[in-house]
Amino acid sequence: MTEGARDFRGKGRAFRGILGGESYRRLAALFGFQERFYRRAVGDLQLGPGGRALDLGCGPGGLSYALAEKSPADASIVGADISDDQLECARRGAGAFACGLEFLRASMDELPFPDGHFDLVMTSMALHETPPAVRRAAIAETARLLRPGGTFLLVDWSRPRFGLWGIIWYPFCRWGEGNRDNWNNVYPELCRERGLELKEDDYINSISRRQVFVKEG
Repeated sequence: MTEGARDFRGKGRAFRGILGGESYRRLAALFGFQERFYRRAVGDLQLGPGGRALDLGCGPGGLSYALAEKSPADASIVGADISDDQLECARRGAGAFACGLEFLRASMDELPFPDGHFDLVMTSMALHETPPAVRRAAIAETARLLRPGGTFLLVDWSRPRFGLWGIIWYPFCRWGEGNRDNWNNVYPELCRERGLELKEDDYINSISRRQVFVKEG
């Protein structure tokens, strides 16, 4: 089955049409997800010479771009998403960076790469858009794809702290369908079960939590 023919039903929410691509980018910016947000998400993480990174649920490429800005020319970044509209938007900006930047249509729980292929796997505001089973399988894939000592950057909403966005989003976070994993922050436990140890844990804003894990070994 070709990439374009794959059936991604049940894998999560795909942002298409008026909710995808440039429209998604503009709407996300209104909610604070701009270049500054993605740069803070990446923080001091970076790729070394020849390093490889994977961006799960990459959308129009904001997190991939933030890492690419400070990556050497021989590094490579792959973004994966199930929406063609998001990927098309991400590809349009890929040529602005020195390093290799590729975007492919794939679900974050089934990826066509060998074990230990990546130095860094990352995801931003994407896991909550998937069913719980896909989230768990995505974490298992992350552990498989990371080299020993590799890093997993997980950014997603968590139990809101005090602040404007926390107040606005509280009802959706607290009672939204399928939100239990994020509300209870089960990710450290799920990652630990796969040999990924929590090293950093902080908030970027009043709802977006940044966690960094390292693969044992």
